[in-house]
Amino acid sequence: MGLLEWIKRSLRTKLIVFLIIAIAIPMLLSIYLTNSRTTEIVTEDALQQASNLVFQGKTNLIHYFDVTNQASLLPYNDTKFGDTLYRILERGKTDYLSEEEIYRTIQSISRSVREIRQVYLHAQMAGKGYLIIQGNLKKAEQSAPHEGVRFTEDRNVTIQAAHMSHEYGIHTNPYYPPEEVITIHRRIIRIPSYKQIGTISIDLKKDVVDSICSQLYDPGKEQLYLLSEDGSIVYGPRGTESGIILDEPWVKKLTDAEGPSGTGRTGSSSTSSWYVYEKLNTSYMNWTLVKLIPQSVLTESTRQVTFVNTVILTIFLLAAIAAAVYVSFRITRPMKHLIRYINQVQTGDLDVDIRIQGTDEIGMLAGKFRKMMETINNLILREYRLQLASKSNQLRALQAQIQPHFLYNALQSIGTLALQHQAPKVYTLIAQLAKMMRYSMSTSDQPVTVHDEIEHVRAYLALQQQRFGDKLTVHYDIQDRAAAVKVPRMLVQPLVENAFKHGFDPAGGRIHIIIQARIIGDLLRLSVEDDGPGMTERRLDQVREALRIARMNEHEQWLDEHIGLVNVMTRMRLYSGPEADITLEQPGKYEKGTGGLRVTLQLPGSKEE
Repeated sequence: MGLLEWIKRSLRTKLIVFLIIAIAIPMLLSIYLTNSRTTEIVTEDALQQASNLVFQGKTNLIHYFDVTNQASLLPYNDTKFGDTLYRILERGKTDYLSEEEIYRTIQSISRSVREIRQVYLHAQMAGKGYLIIQGNLKKAEQSAPHEGVRFTEDRNVTIQAAHMSHEYGIHTNPYYPPEEVITIHRRIIRIPSYKQIGTISIDLKKDVVDSICSQLYDPGKEQLYLLSEDGSIVYGPRGTESGIILDEPWVKKLTDAEGPSGTGRTGSSSTSSWYVYEKLNTSYMNWTLVKLIPQSVLTESTRQVTFVNTVILTIFLLAAIAAAVYVSFRITRPMKHLIRYINQVQTGDLDVDIRIQGTDEIGMLAGKFRKMMETINNLILREYRLQLASKSNQLRALQAQIQPHFLYNALQSIGTLALQHQAPKVYTLIAQLAKMMRYSMSTSDQPVTVHDEIEHVRAYLALQQQRFGDKLTVHYDIQDRAAAVKVPRMLVQPLVENAFKHGFDPAGGRIHIIIQARIIGDLLRLSVEDDGPGMTERRLDQVREALRIARMNEHEQWLDEHIGLVNVMTRMRLYSGPEADITLEQPGKYEKGTGGLRVTLQLPGSKEE
């Protein structure tokens, strides 16, 4: 027997295989999707944090350079009064007082930012160069600015990437050893002619830039570069040299990128890295701050999470498979026992003792099978008794049919005798009584129309009219559409009968009854209203409570004269559902000061003849 054939023949095997597949596939898929999504979320979060950090570094660097650039504008201050630096450069003055003003101004510039190493000033008209370094002034004759000062045609301010400092061609004592600096160069121009009258250069120590950039990455895992416009390194990770042009594929991508910031991926699948960049775009520079994060660093924090997820889900998977096997055996074991009992019955042992306990479906099946065997063992005797009972029931049904038929014939005979003795009124009353009894004693459970119900009530009230005479007045307000709606039999007559029981004093009172049937929206409203004394508030609450219990299908506990209303409520809800209802109101609008009582039946109005 093959594996597939064995699976087909065994319900237990089918159940085990199905449960394992139903559990394993979602769990394995969950492990894969959870790990994948965790990696994506962690990567996105790490890149977002890196972007925020790089943006903060960019903001700090721009602010630092803007402060220095602002210091380079000091020569333009107070250009209208006195021999300021601007006026001295404009006129080319070289006298003692003018050089004192030059020294004072560039000294102020050198002290405006703590990290300024030196300030160089070239006076175009005077042909002189001045250098302030650590508070000392050096000067020399220079017909043109030092060759290290270069501008582009479209900028009056430019920033020179990291380089070693020099003395701008002014070689006088004392001597200061060079160090790595970043320089901001500015043209000083005559306004409004825009003719160049001088040049100022501010050398900044690179320590601040290094300090800002070093806080933006983890040197052991990541890399951070600050690149100038031509791709040369202003700041780089340990082991890189400032000033060299970085030749990497992603540098070209950053150069061509139009946006001020962004992220990207570079490298092969095995050594790929993510980069996050921010461009430092100002009027005097167009540098780029970029941070490189290896893919292995991004996924390092997810490995532990994915490992824990995988272990936990795998444990749950194995536990679920074990539970599936256990449940399969637990479910199929009683079924195998039941099959064994059935085989015994098949051999002719009808007295087999079925010992399968339980409240589940299999236990119920075993119980039903046990009862079925009891039924089979007693079938002949029970069938004999059932035949006798059937004959007795047929006899009782025949007697029940004879009695109403006899009563109708007797009333018909009395009515005929009344006509023979010239008493048509008596005949009419007997005919109404026979009509009413035929309607009320009918054994049919089929619904009737509202018209039939009203006709039955007319017959009942005709008899009551004969009894009470002009003390009783009745008004009918029956809508044609409402008359065709089907309702359960004997709904209205108990309400009218209650009006005589509780709302009428035969000794001297009068009663006016209004019977109304209307369709309002999708509902049929049948109401019986009288102008009797009504009910006390306590009694009205008791009746309403009885109706509330009937609505909830609870056991009836109101064994008094108002059980008719509860019976009507119960039959209405059995026929029409929960939309059926009874309401009691006391209009209190009658001249004799009584409250009256209006009982309204509400049923769905869609079941028309």
